[in-house]
Amino acid sequence: MEIEKAILVAKIENLDDLEELKLLAKTAGVLVKDVLVFGGEPDPSSFLRIGKLNELKDLVLRNQIDVVIFNNELTPVQLRNIEREIPVKIVDRTMLILDIFAQHAMTKEGKIQVELAQLQYLLPRLVGRGEALSRLGGGIGTRGPGETKLEIDRRKIRRRVHTLKNELEELRKEREVQRKKRLDIPQIALVGYTNAGKSTLFNVLTGENAKAEDLLFATLDPMVRRVKFENGWEFLISDTVGFIRNLPEELLTAFRATLEEIYYVDVILHVIDVSNKNFEMHIETVESLLEEMGIEDKPIIRVYNKIDLLTKAELAYLRKELFYRPSVFISAYHKIGIKKLKGAIVKELLKGVRTYKFKIPYERWGTFQKIKSRIYIEEEKYQDNFVEIKAKVPKEYKKVLDSLRL
Repeated sequence: MEIEKAILVAKIENLDDLEELKLLAKTAGVLVKDVLVFGGEPDPSSFLRIGKLNELKDLVLRNQIDVVIFNNELTPVQLRNIEREIPVKIVDRTMLILDIFAQHAMTKEGKIQVELAQLQYLLPRLVGRGEALSRLGGGIGTRGPGETKLEIDRRKIRRRVHTLKNELEELRKEREVQRKKRLDIPQIALVGYTNAGKSTLFNVLTGENAKAEDLLFATLDPMVRRVKFENGWEFLISDTVGFIRNLPEELLTAFRATLEEIYYVDVILHVIDVSNKNFEMHIETVESLLEEMGIEDKPIIRVYNKIDLLTKAELAYLRKELFYRPSVFISAYHKIGIKKLKGAIVKELLKGVRTYKFKIPYERWGTFQKIKSRIYIEEEKYQDNFVEIKAKVPKEYKKVLDSLRL
């Protein structure tokens, strides 16, 4: 399909958001041809005042634009009135994010969540949109599992929403069963503002090749993988969907399952793109949402990522100014600071776990291997008849260990 040409519309005081909107548009696969900025309060009926609306119409016709993207959520009335004046697709911020989610959902659960969010957003916006819907014709704002259902009536939509919620609940129960099977393994979750570098760090820690791109929401479906250290100790790590400011309520609700893993982890790694000038605002967005979810009390390690994009002076200044502890400065892309990060993970996951010295005879070594991944070995000395070990041992494995030691 030919790349769609777009015009972005943003408020003057929201110009800081413009780069984020451009990246959202790039992620959705459109080519940004122009930007229209405006000041003052949006018009309740058409969002733009008549002068700006005419200016937008002129830009659309002159540049043969396919889609206009607003950096705000439009009300159903505003959307309908703009569509009457502008003869192309009109997409607001929520529709844009939904479109990106639709492109990136790969699993059954992800696709259900996308369709559910699309339908819940569409429902109040169906009235009087026959002509506008008929000219959508595919592309941005029409993608995803729900695209063939755009013109079905409200009753069918409500029935479909009910079905999708039931399917999600069944999948949630299945995930709960899987989670119970791994409760004895320490767990951490990566969270962060979108495009902070979570997937790159996930790949570095797991040795996997999860999708890592300079795009927003490159990760949508939650992934859980096992990380094994050189001493045999293991923990689970989950990558989660990126956070973003003003995430629509439909998405917050529909993607609760994507973030559900965070409720059950022992430690949260908050990955921050410290090279972004708005990184402090991103921190506030993420940690406020964690607080709203009721999980702000979990241990959080702030991981200041992308230090390779800073000058030496900038990095020195931030190391001095950012007081939060525990925190680590890294470049996941260049694998800088990963050893320190691993040390911080161990320290948090094994906080309060006692260290023991013990001897394991060789005849019991095979049995010892079965619990080796659950204890953190600091020293290992091989003697003639036994192995001398110094390790942090969780109390649930102390009895087993006592039965094996000399």
